[in-house]
Amino acid sequence: MKKAGKHHHKHDQNLDKKKEKESEAKVKEYDVLWDKYLRTNAEFENARKRWEREKEDVLKFANYSLLKEVIIILDEMEQALKMVKEHSNIDEISKGLEIMYNNFLKVLHKRGFKYIEAKGKKFDPHLHEIVTTKDVDSDDQDHMVLEEIQKGYLLEDKVLRTAKVIVGIKRTPDLSDEEEKEPQQEDSNDF
Repeated sequence: MKKAGKHHHKHDQNLDKKKEKESEAKVKEYDVLWDKYLRTNAEFENARKRWEREKEDVLKFANYSLLKEVIIILDEMEQALKMVKEHSNIDEISKGLEIMYNNFLKVLHKRGFKYIEAKGKKFDPHLHEIVTTKDVDSDDQDHMVLEEIQKGYLLEDKVLRTAKVIVGIKRTPDLSDEEEKEPQQEDSNDF
């Protein structure tokens, strides 16, 4: 029996060594995985910070090329102011202002800026804001924009400002008006 005990003890030691090696292997595997996790997390965090910096740069310089073109218009405005002070010829001043206005519109149109078509169009609450309504007699003017008070603008398809408009409304005869007329007629027929 003593021999069996020694053998059993030796078997337990081998088993313990085997478990210890397995445990060490698992610890090493865990360490490797933990290291990979930390590196991946650090790379992700660095990428996020880089993306944030790039986003800030994009926002900071998004208007760079637009403003570069606006500077030209600013120069033209300065020239126009100088011309107004030096000349009293209203036609020259008017032509200069018109050129500036058209140049400014060209710059804006290149960037996706456009007018909202309003007059003669069917009222659209996404594009038009009713300032007032006007009674109309015909069905084809009902809910139509009759007049534009202030222009509306889009940037591509996004509304920058709605157009302020007067909309035609076809009034249906008010029933209370008809009821009032009928009793009056009856009263006059009664002697």
